[in-house]
Amino acid sequence: MPDKVFCGPFAMLLVASKIKYIRDRCPKLVIVFDNWDAHGYLSHMGFFSLCGFPHGNEVGQALGNSRYLPITKLLEAELAETKQDKFEEMQDLLQRSVDRIAEVLAHDVGLNKDLFDVLSYSLREVFRNSFEHGDTNELYYCAQYWPSSNKVEFAAADFGIGVRAGLSRNPNFRFQSDKQALEYALLPSVSGRTHEPRRSPNWFNSGYGLYMTNRLARNGGNFVICSGDSAICLTPKTKTNFATSFSGTILRVNLNIDGISGVQNRLREFHDEGKEIAASIKGSGARPPSAMSLLLRRDYETGRKNKG
Repeated sequence: MPDKVFCGPFAMLLVASKIKYIRDRCPKLVIVFDNWDAHGYLSHMGFFSLCGFPHGNEVGQALGNSRYLPITKLLEAELAETKQDKFEEMQDLLQRSVDRIAEVLAHDVGLNKDLFDVLSYSLREVFRNSFEHGDTNELYYCAQYWPSSNKVEFAAADFGIGVRAGLSRNPNFRFQSDKQALEYALLPSVSGRTHEPRRSPNWFNSGYGLYMTNRLARNGGNFVICSGDSAICLTPKTKTNFATSFSGTILRVNLNIDGISGVQNRLREFHDEGKEIAASIKGSGARPPSAMSLLLRRDYETGRKNKG
C-alpha cells in the first residue's frame, strides 16, 4: 500500500467488504498488505480486521465519538436486549439502536436536532432494507463527521441476496439487470414485498424507504448504492451509473449539515411528490407509504404513548 491513503467510510467499507468476500470464498488465496504502520486510521477503524487480518482494532472495538464510528457489525438477533423486547417489533428495536448512533454523530441533539432527525431516519431505513429485503441477519456500518467541511457520511453493507433478487419476490419486478433493478429500487412504491399482506399496521413495506432517504441525502449531499454489477451515484443535480461488482448491497449517505433543516416538512414534501411518481410506475400498485416511513422517532413515540 502507498504511504498515504485517504478512505472515507464508504470507500473503506467497500474495499474491506470486497476483500472479506473474496477471502471467505477462496481461503487459500494469499493477500499481502505492506506498510501496515503507515495506515493508523484504517487500523483504528477496523479495516484490516474486516479484511480478515489480525492487525489493528477488531471490528467494533474502537469506542467511537462524535467525529467517527468505526466499522461495526450489527446483528438482528442482538436488537432485543431485554425480556420485554420479544413483544416489540423488530423495526422498533432497530429504531432504538440507530437513535444511539445518531446521538453520537449529532453530538448535541438539542443543538443539532435536524442532523439527529435525518441521521435517525436515514439509518433506520437503510438498515431496514438489509434486514427486510436482503435475506440477511447482519450488516456492517461506519461513519465520519468532518467539522471543517460540515459534512457527515455513513455507509452500510450487507452480504445478502442483493437488490435485484430482493425485488424479484414481487412478480411485477423481475428485472433482467442489476442496473435496471437499482434504478427502480430508488423510486417510490417499488419493493419486493408490496404485494404481500400487511403484517403490521405501522411497519409494512411500501417501497418508500430508499426513495425518501436518497431524497434527503441529495439535499446538498449525495447518495450511492451498489449491488451486483451496477452502482448509482445521485447528487443534487446529477445521476451517474457505474459498473462494479458487489455481492449484496452497500450504500453511502453523505450529508451536508448546512443544507439540513425542517426534516419532517421535507418528508411530507417528498411523500407528496412520490405519490405522483408512484402512480406512473407500472406494477407498483401506487401503494402509499407506511405510517412509519413518514415519521420521525419523536413523532411516533408520542403517538404510541397517547394510545397507551
